[in-house]
Amino acid sequence: MLAAQFIHGNRLEILADRLVDDLQARGSSDPLRPHIVVVAHPALGRWLQERIAGRCRIAINIEFPLPSSFVWQVLRSLSGTLPRDSAFSRESLAWRIHAALPGVFRGRNFARVRNYLGDPADQRQRYDLAVDIARLFDEYTMARPQWIRDWVQGRPGLDDIDARWQAELMRHLAGSADELDRASLMRKVLGDIERAPEVPHGLEAGFSIFGAAHLPPLLLEFFLALARRVPLRFYQPNPCLDYWGDIVSDRERVRRHQLRATQGRREEDAHAETGHPLLASWGGLGREFLKAIHAPDLVVHDDDAFAAPASSGLLGWLQAGILLLDPGHAPPPAIERVPSVQLHQCASRRREVEVLRDRLLDLFDSLDDLLPHEIVVMSPRIEDYVPYIAAVFGDDDALAIPYGISDVPLRAAHPLIDAFARILALGESRIAVSEVLGLLAEPAIARRYVLDGEAQDWLRTWIADSGIRWGLDAAFRAELGAAAIDETTWRFGFNRLLLGYAAGDDVSMRADVVPALNAEGGSAQWLGQFARFIDALAATRAGFTKPRSASDWKRWLIDRLDALFDTGTTEAAELGALRDLREAIATFGNTAARWLDDEPIDFTVARSALDAAIAEPRAARAGRFGITFCGMVPMRNVPHRVVCVLGLDASEFPRRQPPAGFNLMRKYPQAGDRTIREDDRFLFLESLIAARDVFYLSHVDRDAKSAGSDPPSPPVEELIGFLASAYGEEAWKRVESTIVRRHPMHAFAPACFRAGSSAPGHDRRWWSAARKLIGGWVDPAPFVGAFDDAPVAPSVADSTIEWSDLSIDELLAWLHHPARAFFRQQLPLHLPEAERDEDVEAFTLDRLSRYQLADRRLGPPAARPDLKRVQREGSFPLGIVGQQAWDALTSEVEALQQRAIDLLGGAFEPVMLEARTIEFANLRVRLSGAIRHLVQTSDGRRVLLLSRPGRIRAIDLARLVLERALLGGDESGLEMWAIGLEAHAPKAIALKPADDLRNWIRDLLVWRARGLQWPLPAFPKSAEKFAASLIGSGDRDRARKAAQAAWSDDDWPESADPHHALVARHHAEAVHGELFERFAEALFLPLLAATEVIGR
Repeated sequence: MLAAQFIHGNRLEILADRLVDDLQARGSSDPLRPHIVVVAHPALGRWLQERIAGRCRIAINIEFPLPSSFVWQVLRSLSGTLPRDSAFSRESLAWRIHAALPGVFRGRNFARVRNYLGDPADQRQRYDLAVDIARLFDEYTMARPQWIRDWVQGRPGLDDIDARWQAELMRHLAGSADELDRASLMRKVLGDIERAPEVPHGLEAGFSIFGAAHLPPLLLEFFLALARRVPLRFYQPNPCLDYWGDIVSDRERVRRHQLRATQGRREEDAHAETGHPLLASWGGLGREFLKAIHAPDLVVHDDDAFAAPASSGLLGWLQAGILLLDPGHAPPPAIERVPSVQLHQCASRRREVEVLRDRLLDLFDSLDDLLPHEIVVMSPRIEDYVPYIAAVFGDDDALAIPYGISDVPLRAAHPLIDAFARILALGESRIAVSEVLGLLAEPAIARRYVLDGEAQDWLRTWIADSGIRWGLDAAFRAELGAAAIDETTWRFGFNRLLLGYAAGDDVSMRADVVPALNAEGGSAQWLGQFARFIDALAATRAGFTKPRSASDWKRWLIDRLDALFDTGTTEAAELGALRDLREAIATFGNTAARWLDDEPIDFTVARSALDAAIAEPRAARAGRFGITFCGMVPMRNVPHRVVCVLGLDASEFPRRQPPAGFNLMRKYPQAGDRTIREDDRFLFLESLIAARDVFYLSHVDRDAKSAGSDPPSPPVEELIGFLASAYGEEAWKRVESTIVRRHPMHAFAPACFRAGSSAPGHDRRWWSAARKLIGGWVDPAPFVGAFDDAPVAPSVADSTIEWSDLSIDELLAWLHHPARAFFRQQLPLHLPEAERDEDVEAFTLDRLSRYQLADRRLGPPAARPDLKRVQREGSFPLGIVGQQAWDALTSEVEALQQRAIDLLGGAFEPVMLEARTIEFANLRVRLSGAIRHLVQTSDGRRVLLLSRPGRIRAIDLARLVLERALLGGDESGLEMWAIGLEAHAPKAIALKPADDLRNWIRDLLVWRARGLQWPLPAFPKSAEKFAASLIGSGDRDRARKAAQAAWSDDDWPESADPHHALVARHHAEAVHGELFERFAEALFLPLLAATEVIGR
């Protein structure tokens, strides 16, 4: 009878060389039969294949299966009847349990399950429970196979309320399958092998297991039993030369001491040793496996593959101490030129990645022949680092380092996959504007509907103009529990846009639809495409409501993928993402259909299964040419010259164990059980052992919210504490700063670029910023030069200059905001104004919206909107709130109208006149415009009357002056009145007739010409306050204070405007200087001085 051979070694390179030697010595009687080397992780298989090829110059006819897949392959081969996919795999069990629960959960033992499920018709809840139970049964099969065998055969097991229903469910699953459960199947097959006269076909030459630091009890049992008939060698990674199965950590020693004290045992009766404290603390998982492989009789152990660590520095000293099980085997080394153990404390995740890049560049310079593929960077939460890795390592410059990222969820691998996941979430979505525009930000969707580039700017304009906020239509809103109204919905907005396009005006309301203009010309085609996209989203969401069989869901989801994405792309990354999505959908559909047949399932179940599929880590690697970024995954103990671990925060590592729930293993633990915390501790040990030159650790040491300090993870604290103890207090003070480095908060900190810095930065952009900080802060050059340098527009134009035409609206637009007019007309530059929330419908009216609506109500009678119209425009509150707002606004408008009637002594009508033009020959300007404010009473009296639902401003007086000038001598003695609101009450102002109207307009034209050549300190709100105060007090200092208050202290300070801020930047003293005062006195002082209040 044969025996399993365990070849122990602390370095995978030596174990790999021993494997190669053994394979060459063994040879093969059949050159077509592959050598089988079972590996614990795909990355380990790839590394081993490369290692073999490096030694033998070629690596062919070698298979590297994973343990579980190899065992299933053997079982299938020996039984001859098993399907390709087991009925007891975790994926199959989930669907089988989902199908079985309705038939069994009413049983006597299922009370807890009924309480958990609640409504049995809730398929999503049932599926989620099925997934959890499937995971438990899979764990039991691997770690408690005897439980499964007992349950299947009806033998009494644990006396536990959860064990009873789980046993009954397992018996049901076993009875409904055409194959044995895996635990029973393995025992049966092993019995058959032992009784068979011949060695199983295909295994005559035996096989090897490489790099498995731990195996579940079921697989270990299977392999050891198989080894009695088949040659089997374990190439076993082992950090310690001595047997260390009995060592315990200080934490465990304390726990045992407390337990002994409660039992009255003497301390000397206990036999436990610590050995090496780090190995004892971190190696619990490996220690229990070491015990397990030393327990069987027919096992041979070979310790010939151990070797002293290659590193002679601190890293080698640590590894040697663990190898010899002697923490004090030698004094720790002195300060190293390149520290082989490093701990970096950073302010943020991004800063961790920035520091990593700088340190790796240092290592390329200081370590001989270091190549990128000899570096691995791991993290317990690698998905959190993906955007920072792309931002920091993705730069295309001379110092760019190639890299690849593994073990990130499929959803994070490409934005296209995330967009598809968001489409799957539409069933729980409001279909808000931000969600729709977010989907169109995915290039594959935008291209599918020809809505990329300039089209998206039009979409935002149309959405804002038409009042769309959220919801498909009134029925959609009602479905979500909101009022069944269509205002602010997509149907509402498209009706407005399409009617505006068809009718060509925004005046007439048809079938309760108010037209919205802007869709015209070539851009109208995008409106049609946009409507198609919204219809496709609506059809997709509607499809979610219909239960389908798994096969039908597969076909329907593939159809939706083709309908919503540009599947004809030639971009490699997009093609890969589409392929991954199709595979995920096909796997879900095929697996579920196998066990559910044509049983209809809700979309919530299909979505849950797909969400889980695209949340699975995705395998990728940088290959032989780049750094590998990856997660901290068990058995990923591939050696590298530089091993880096990021994200070692106390709150993140070791990772948390989820609540026990129904897990019987957590209720009844046994030695050797795996937990996430013990897994992570062992991963940390494996990472230390896998490093050859540098072991690099990093964590975030500052809380972003509280600015408090955050400690590193317990394993890191244990490592630093061990080193401090080994060096001693005095020596540690000298060494600590070379091992533990706390980095500045920002990459552009001057400390990162000073000569002799222990952690120098290498980014040219940050170096440039740091230089400026080192030299003291230097304000950037003003955007606008000195105001005094502004050219002076001539008051008399050259007669050779062509005449220019200007409307009074354009002239008033300049006076209203000179700075904005300059930026938009001369540069052109459109600065962002305050943004509104595009998803929130109107519940109140802001000041600007209220003014604009009241102004419309004061306009020509034919154009005055009613409540229904403004609500159908989508920007006015609905319901009682809207009615109250309308009543309040109407009251103010009526008060203004009544004040005008009182002033004129009766009703009046607007006088419609053709546009007029006046010329300023000396400026070569023709000024034209419509007379909008001329009214006439029933007795023929005419007045220029401007009513404004707010405070009367200088700009309103300017309009009256311009319209009066356009009338010329036609209306001698024409009065000019303005009526506004002050403290919600009407206030009337008369503008005294002036003989020099043309002079004031000429000055305005000259200032405008100057302001369009050069930005001026022409701030109208401040200028108006300055002029008003100067008129009222005659005190220039008080007038300046009033201007300053309007500039910086008002509720809506003028300095907050981005155009004004840009003009005024670095001109604090000159903002309200001499040129500003000349502007105010030339244009605002004459207007305000000519006013008087009527009838206080």
